[in-house]
Amino acid sequence: MLEEPLLSNNIAKKKWKKPPKGFIKINFDAAVGENRIGYGTIIRDEEGFVLGGGGGFKKLRVSVQEAECMAFKESIDMARRLKLREHVLFEMDHVELVNRINNLDKDVTVIGARIKECKAAFNFFKSAKLVWTERSCNNVANLLCKKMYSEAINSLFEIDYPSDIHNAVIRDVS
Repeated sequence: MLEEPLLSNNIAKKKWKKPPKGFIKINFDAAVGENRIGYGTIIRDEEGFVLGGGGGFKKLRVSVQEAECMAFKESIDMARRLKLREHVLFEMDHVELVNRINNLDKDVTVIGARIKECKAAFNFFKSAKLVWTERSCNNVANLLCKKMYSEAINSLFEIDYPSDIHNAVIRDVS
């Protein structure tokens, strides 16, 4: 007697989706190691064109949640440096941070205070929202944070960006 699998073997891998018309989407991520973190951000318009991105690394020991919170702050700062004031969707694959920002009134932790600072920075934009996405929809930000972590570099780019990032962007939308 053969048993049906609980999960299908034909699971379709989801991909990055363009933001709604009139919005900019900012994907970000963090990589955490023994004594260092890397963070990465990619900013795209409603057509999927890259407006900017980059990331960096810091030598410190923090939890994954703290690193993701730092990546969130850095992504906001990057959008501000690029003077992007439009309607913005911030997208990440760390569900706990997304849940915490949606329940901030009850959060009295140190991370909660950092998240409140990030949420207050949303006032810079016409509108801003943090949403969760699957890891497979956050590939470029994930590549950037791993690159910043492994190469121990800080980098900021606008429309002209590295070929490995370009290739990941193309794979993301095709």
